[in-house]
Amino acid sequence: MAVLIGPVSALAAIGALTLPGDVLFGWILLGAGAGILVAFGASRLRRGRDAANGPDLPVGAAAAAAFVTACLVLAGLLATVGGALTATVLVLLVAGGLGAGYRHRAAPSTAPEPHDRSVRRPVPPVPVADMATDDLCVAWRRSYFLLLLATDEPARRRVVQRRQDFLDEIERRDRRGFLRWLDSGARAGSDPGPYLTTGS
Repeated sequence: MAVLIGPVSALAAIGALTLPGDVLFGWILLGAGAGILVAFGASRLRRGRDAANGPDLPVGAAAAAAFVTACLVLAGLLATVGGALTATVLVLLVAGGLGAGYRHRAAPSTAPEPHDRSVRRPVPPVPVADMATDDLCVAWRRSYFLLLLATDEPARRRVVQRRQDFLDEIERRDRRGFLRWLDSGARAGSDPGPYLTTGS
């Protein structure tokens, strides 16, 4: 990009010298108008708290300078190489810009695909033997609601098996309390805790 600064500056200088003063002044006014439009457009595109602070003057000034420079370079090309060659250069520049834009859009992304965070591996359940008795009773009651919410047969079977594990572990720890709970008319979602004597 740096190698173009010299030729562009030379062509712009030639264009400024060959243009009549009123035409040059008119292009400067057009550039200023374009810069103002770009400044207000850039301000509206900004996001955040500073979006209401007025036009983006640096962006507008850069747009105005680019517009005037492009006009001067065009005039310099016309003065040095003629209309036919200038038109050919413009066509080549436009074609090159369009081709670069197409390649940029069509190029496959080399960035690695992000992991699909929506697919989560199920967390293995805590072994019932490692759970405190109070936690077993809470898990038993919660599993009743999980059973009601099960949407398919495999999920329902998993919940049923887990509930059976809870019951087996509660009975293993305190068989007498477990039987007292059953004799009281234990229901699928009732709490066996008050009937147990094991506090661990």
